[in-house]
Amino acid sequence: MGKVSIETRLQVVSLSQQGLSQAKIARQTGVSKSAIQALLQKHRKTGTVEDQKRSGRPRKLSGADERHIKLICLQNKKMSSSDITSELAVTSGTLVDPSTVRRSLARNGLSRRRGERSKTRLSDENSKEENHKKNGDEQEKELSADDSGTEITDSDKVTVDGIKKESLYPSSSSEEA
Repeated sequence: MGKVSIETRLQVVSLSQQGLSQAKIARQTGVSKSAIQALLQKHRKTGTVEDQKRSGRPRKLSGADERHIKLICLQNKKMSSSDITSELAVTSGTLVDPSTVRRSLARNGLSRRRGERSKTRLSDENSKEENHKKNGDEQEKELSADDSGTEITDSDKVTVDGIKKESLYPSSSSEEA
């Protein structure tokens, strides 16, 4: 029934009061018979054809809070939604999640800025150089024996990226009987 205008609803009630059948009203107004039946039933119960206020979860943000968020964003476009949340808590005392602020900005046709990213990640070349410096000494070392006392010979070593490493399985010639 939400698609039927108030004027059409009033016309349906008026035609019904004039004594027309629901089928004739449906043909004349272009509204389905089931919608007319529901509308007339609502009119008998409430005395009006307008929709009732619907229940639901109350909004966290008032209209003033929404305007304040918009103002904060427009004054400083580089503020993150977390920063706006903090600012809102300080100025108006409204405690909301940053996602609520992002939804408010989206409703107002604005977008939030992402917070500053930490620059701890190195570029691929720098990370390879750092990794080589840290592990260079360890990779060049060769173990002559493992914990069980079994010797590892040159034939057990495998070359990976130009560096010799011990294989996981020593050759059968170096195993003790």
